[in-house]
Amino acid sequence: MLEFTITATDGAARRGVLKTAHGEMETPGFFAVATRAALKGLDPVAARRAGVQALICNSYHLHVQPGGDAVAAAGGLHPFMGWEGVLATDSGGFQVFSLRHGQVAEELKGRRRLPVADSADDPLEAVRVDEGGADFRSYLDGSRHRFTPENNMELQRRLGADVLFCLDECTPFHVPEAYTRDATERNARWARRCLDAFAGLGLGERQSLYGIVHGGVYPELRRWSATEIAGLGFDGFGIGDCLGETKADWYRVVDLVCPLLPAERPRHLLGVGEPDDLVEGALRGIDSFDCAMPTRIARHGQALAWGRPRFRLDLGAADRGREDGPIEDGCPCSACTRFDRAYIHHLVRAREMLAISLLAEHNLTFTARLLARVRDAISAGRLRELRLELLG
Repeated sequence: MLEFTITATDGAARRGVLKTAHGEMETPGFFAVATRAALKGLDPVAARRAGVQALICNSYHLHVQPGGDAVAAAGGLHPFMGWEGVLATDSGGFQVFSLRHGQVAEELKGRRRLPVADSADDPLEAVRVDEGGADFRSYLDGSRHRFTPENNMELQRRLGADVLFCLDECTPFHVPEAYTRDATERNARWARRCLDAFAGLGLGERQSLYGIVHGGVYPELRRWSATEIAGLGFDGFGIGDCLGETKADWYRVVDLVCPLLPAERPRHLLGVGEPDDLVEGALRGIDSFDCAMPTRIARHGQALAWGRPRFRLDLGAADRGREDGPIEDGCPCSACTRFDRAYIHHLVRAREMLAISLLAEHNLTFTARLLARVRDAISAGRLRELRLELLG
C-alpha cells in the first residue's frame, strides 16, 4: 500500500516522500522509463548510481513479450529485472491507442510493418474500441489481443509493480472535441471498472492504483474528468491525455487540474520530463513525472546540459572532438568523472555502445540532481527563485 507524506510546501509546490512495499521515492521525483523491463543502455546498478529512485514499465509491451505469465513465474517485475526500488506500470493504453490514431509511439518506430492482405486490417493501425475494451494486434506477429479494464488489472497484478495506472484511451490533439468528450466519459467508466477489479483482486495490500484525468485541451472536459476521477478514491492521480501543442498549453491544463485533486494524494504528470518541465510542473503542484527523453537522446549522442538550446549538448558534432573537459563540471556521473568530451565524441562517431551507456547515465544523473535542487528549493521557500536562476 502506498503512503504519501508532504514534508514542505512553497505555494502550490510540495516536497514529500512516496513510500511503497519496495522502497521510497522523494518527491518531486522522476520515474525513469524502462518500457520492456529494462532501461535502454543502463543496468539497475548504474541507474542507482545515477540517482534513479523509480522506474516505470509498459504493460502493453510486456503483455506482447514475454507475457504476464512469464513475469509472474519469475516472481514479478522486481526480481525479473533486478530492480529493488519503486516501480510503476502504465496500462499500455497510450501504446494501443497510438496505433488507432496513427501516432505510433517512439518505441515502435523502426519496427518492420507486417505484411497484410488488406490495408484496412493493418496490424499497426487496426484498433477497435467499444464500451467493453479495445482490440488490437501485436506489432511483433500480428496476433489479435484485447484489453479490458478487468484483464488489464489482472495483467498488472501479475507484473507486480508498486504503482498501477488505469486502462485509458489517450486522445491526440487532432481529434474533434466530440470524440474527446466521448473518450473522456468512457475513460471515467473504465476507471470505475479498474478500481472495482483492483479491489476484487485484493491488490491493495502491496499495490496502489492511480486514476487518470483526461479531457484533452478542453477546460470543461478537464474539470469534469478531474472532479469525476477525484471522487473515486484512487491512491494517486495521473494527468494524461493530450496536453496541447505548446508548453503554455500544458501549463494551463495542470494549473486547472491540480487544485481539483485531493491535496493529500500524489499527482503524476504522464510523459513529461524535459528539464524546464520538471521545474514548471513542480511549481504547479506535480509530485512525479515520467519521460523516455533522458535515455532516448543518449542513443542519439546527446547529453543534457545547461546553457544549451533545449538543454542538449550534441557530442557527435565535429567541434566536440577538440574539447578536453567533462560534459558538465561537477557532475558525479561516470561520463563526467572519467572521460573528456573528445573521447565521448569519438565513441558517438564510432557508434560504440559505451557512448549510449555513458550518456544515459549522465542524463539520468542530470535529472536526479535537478530534482534534488527543486526539492531543496521547496524546503527553503525559494522555488521561484530557482526557476529564474535555471530558466531565466
